[in-house]
Amino acid sequence: MRVLAFGNPYLKYDSLAVEIAKELKDEAEFVICSSPEQIMEEKFDYIMDVVEGIDEIKVFDNLKLLNPHRMFSLHDFDVTFFLGLMESLGKINKVKIIGIPLNYDKEKAKEKIVSFLEKT
Repeated sequence: MRVLAFGNPYLKYDSLAVEIAKELKDEAEFVICSSPEQIMEEKFDYIMDVVEGIDEIKVFDNLKLLNPHRMFSLHDFDVTFFLGLMESLGKINKVKIIGIPLNYDKEKAKEKIVSFLEKT
């Protein structure tokens, strides 16, 4: 299982996915991404990022469901925008995103993500 993790390790509100990926390195193959363009360069099963506007960890498999939410990234446009652009250009077909709520408890998130990964 390969998971691309996005976030800015220097911003507390945007670093959770990266922190979790580093701590769960034995559970799956996590790739810490510094730019959305890596989506086109890396093979992956899931993308993991912090999502504003959700209360629980959620797996999105429809990009249209992310429109009301903002996923943070290191660039002026976010991961959601980049994925939508790639989908409209026919560069990607289906993406599964593990969304972690903003300011979510890290230990609770790790437990839920490990449980999810074990089921897939």
